[in-house]
Amino acid sequence: MEKKAVRQEIRERIQKLNQREIHRFNREINSHIVNSRLFLEGKVIMGYLAEPGEVNIDQSLQTALNMGKTVCVPQILEAPGEMAAARLVTLKKLGRDRYGIRTPQEPVETIAPEDIDLVLTPGLGFTAQGERLGRGAGYYDRFLPRCTKGVPMAIGYEVQVRKELPTSAHDAKVRYLCTEKGLRVCKTNGK
Repeated sequence: MEKKAVRQEIRERIQKLNQREIHRFNREINSHIVNSRLFLEGKVIMGYLAEPGEVNIDQSLQTALNMGKTVCVPQILEAPGEMAAARLVTLKKLGRDRYGIRTPQEPVETIAPEDIDLVLTPGLGFTAQGERLGRGAGYYDRFLPRCTKGVPMAIGYEVQVRKELPTSAHDAKVRYLCTEKGLRVCKTNGK
């Protein structure tokens, strides 16, 4: 099972979802996120600004902002594969980074990874054991271990969940998985 082939298969599954399904699934997933104990109790929430093919969690980010929580999103750094947590104060007037990803406009405040309580984590594929297959650059694999108290919650559609994935020892695992079917605890081995 090769990562490249699995990534392509999952992308094709996502592309088969129609716009009505995507809107409904996004709404259901955002509802599961904001009603979870992890979200409600977390003071510092890290999310992401969705790209096409990813679950749009703008609704959850807005809810967190409305509740007075500290919200941050990935900011791609100059060093290859490295990212920081940039504070998000509004979903309006966002800029674009060098990859075309929505991002807070400069200057941004950086949030220390060890201060984050919940990390809403995108990816291409997930398993019930907490394995996560990203897009291949390793940003989250390097960042998640630095979030010493932050709980990683994978966010995806049910079509992205597989029985097994081709993962390596350095691939960061997640503790929870949230899809349109609900939030589930991953049966991780050891952690």
